Amino acid sequence: MKDIHRIFVFVDTEPTEDIATMNRILALDEVKDVHVVSGQYDLLVVLELSVHGTAIFTSVQELAQKAVEKIRKIDGVRDTSTIVPFVSLTKRVD
Repeated sequence: MKDIHRIFVFVDTEPTEDIATMNRILALDEVKDVHVVSGQYDLLVVLELSVHGTAIFTSVQELAQKAVEKIRKIDGVRDTSTIVPFVSLTKRVD
């Protein structure tokens, strides 16, 4: 669908809280996937957002901000870093 936008959020968790935090994040409606990753951040969260059915001037960035605010309120989350792609292509496998 054209109106679906993927947003990527890196999440730093409290020590030893990555799996529990992962499950709490996965419960959010906007979340498509959560991955444990290596590096500065512990988790990579993939959000799928749609502007369809929202107010006419609502932007993807505004929707992303609201979703990230929900993630930041979850117990175990210490920090986040959000990536909003400008252009995305998806390989179709038939």
